[in-house]
Amino acid sequence: MKEKVFRPNLDDVERLSYGKGAKRQRGTGSKYVCHRLNQNERILYNIAKEYGYLSVKGTGYRKERKGSPVSNTFRQRCDSLENICVIIEKRSDGDRIVVDFSTLRVKDDSQHVQLILDLVKSKYSSLLCDEDVLQNYCMDKVDWEKVKTEPIWNVPERLIVINCDRDIAKSLAMDVLKENSLFHKKIVVEETKEEENLSQSLHRNTDRPVNKDTNIHKIYKNEEEEEEDSDIDWDDI
Repeated sequence: MKEKVFRPNLDDVERLSYGKGAKRQRGTGSKYVCHRLNQNERILYNIAKEYGYLSVKGTGYRKERKGSPVSNTFRQRCDSLENICVIIEKRSDGDRIVVDFSTLRVKDDSQHVQLILDLVKSKYSSLLCDEDVLQNYCMDKVDWEKVKTEPIWNVPERLIVINCDRDIAKSLAMDVLKENSLFHKKIVVEETKEEENLSQSLHRNTDRPVNKDTNIHKIYKNEEEEEEDSDIDWDDI
């Protein structure tokens, strides 16, 4: 059965993007993490909501905020929706796709990672080999206690960075999202079947309770029959 984890409320994510406080889930925001979007970032964020991935210039870093509000906000949105976080960083020497698996909040993300590696290898073989793709990936084990209880800004990123040309960056981002969505649906179906099987098993066990009164009645009945038999004088028969 799937364990409950900390997830921000989508309404709170939107409120934080306007510089307002969270109402539904306490701890969603932090004064030390920038989330408030300016006008240009709002445009990028709205486009990201439509396509499922975020495109930013460089890392989206804003000097006066000492961070990237649009990247932080989009990551929280992905966390709320239980999606991987896909960001295209546009650079002068070529784009790169950053895939963050931390927003899935799973104990083991190795299957999700392998899914992306297989996709790159099969459909984008001209890019990088597996070892190069994994060079920036966090190989440490998932800190499950933190993943389960902490807001996403306090959960370490689980990144795969894929360098690519600008003309294929969007198609690769869409393929990554599509593959992961199909895999996620498959997992959900499997988990649902397991829960149904467990429920049916428990139901079968409770459907046939032991009727203690009936058993006791049978014992008393047998004892009475034995007593009746002992009153018979078999010599008279």
